Amino acid sequence: MSENLNLVKLERMNSEMELTWSDGNVNTIAYPTLRFWCPCAKCGPRRDEEELSNQFQVEVDSFPTEKPIVKPVGGYALHFEWSTGCSSGIFRFERLLNIALGENPDGGKPYTHGAW
Repeated sequence: MSENLNLVKLERMNSEMELTWSDGNVNTIAYPTLRFWCPCAKCGPRRDEEELSNQFQVEVDSFPTEKPIVKPVGGYALHFEWSTGCSSGIFRFERLLNIALGENPDGGKPYTHGAW
C-alpha cells in the first residue's frame, strides 16, 4: 500500500461496506469478514490454529448482520463498534485494503501482542 493512499469514503450498506481510496479504487468488505479479521488481543490468537480459527468463524457467522458504528482513529485507521461480539480492534487502512483484496492481513503470522 502506498504511503499516500488514504481512505476517502466509507459507505455502510446492509451486509457490507464500500471503501473508496484516494487512488480511485473501490473495494467492499462483508461485515462477517471484517469481524473475523479483528486485530485485537482477544480475536487475533483465535486465528492462529486451524481448529480455533474454524470455531471463531462459526461464532462470527452466528452474529446478526448489522451496520457498525464507525469512528476514525487519527488519519490512519478505523474503529468499528458492534452491538454483539468484539468492538476492540483498530483497523489500519492497510489492513482494511488487505482484507478487501482477500489477502491475509496478518501475513500468515501468528498473533503477536502489541502494536507492531
